[in-house]
Amino acid sequence: MNCQFDPSALQLQALLAEGCFGSSVALYRYFDQFFVIKTIPYNSPDYAYQAVLKEHTVLSQLNHPRIIQYFGYFQTPISWNIMLEFADRGNLATFLERRIRDGAFLNQHTIMAKFGDIADGLIYLHFRNVIHRDLKPANVLICVDNRLKLADFGMSKIMHEDDLNRTIVGTPLYMAPEVARGRDYDYKSDVWALGIIFYELCMLEHPFMERLVQGLKKKFRVPRVACEQHGLSPTMQMLCDMMIQVDPEKRWTLENILKQQAVQQLLNRTD
Repeated sequence: MNCQFDPSALQLQALLAEGCFGSSVALYRYFDQFFVIKTIPYNSPDYAYQAVLKEHTVLSQLNHPRIIQYFGYFQTPISWNIMLEFADRGNLATFLERRIRDGAFLNQHTIMAKFGDIADGLIYLHFRNVIHRDLKPANVLICVDNRLKLADFGMSKIMHEDDLNRTIVGTPLYMAPEVARGRDYDYKSDVWALGIIFYELCMLEHPFMERLVQGLKKKFRVPRVACEQHGLSPTMQMLCDMMIQVDPEKRWTLENILKQQAVQQLLNRTD
């Protein structure tokens, strides 16, 4: 933060999350502004400390309307703290939980608006050589204008030429098969996670929950979107097919997905 920043002027509004060893995520008021502050004590385990440092390193290099805004960091005698934009309306996981509870399916316009926001943030990350590695509804935040922003970059990685990734990181329900198997992976691992989220937006359920419960014994098939039942274009299935492919060689890059005229039409981005 700049030299005029005064941590003593921060007023705690709400504790949003609390971790081990005194780490926390909390909402603060600083004069007439609100910030989310992630706090990590200096005596935290190395993995926890490194996650916050990673988020600082990555976010300090990013600037995009679909990425949560980073305002800087400050230190106290006992902790390291990063300041982030406050998203007023929670996250996509909570949003989906409410829709599931009410049995309220989304219309195609809403699905594609949310898909478009996530895709725009993700394509920017990939352009900046960043893999998110933990894309899931809980890490997609909703702002006051109902637009979405990607957040939580503690597991992300800045790629360098010829980098190989085999570290198994992320959330199992959204983890690409090649990541779970400890094989080499790249930006397409984020595309798999986006595909799972897209299916959840369409169907209000995870596409592989039954298969996961049964220990992955069932043969993999690309999940079917009930387009006719829910008044969706058949092209929505094509979009799902592009993203949810076990073989990363068959999975499309996000750049190529967004170039397709059919996808542009779904997003209402054609001339």
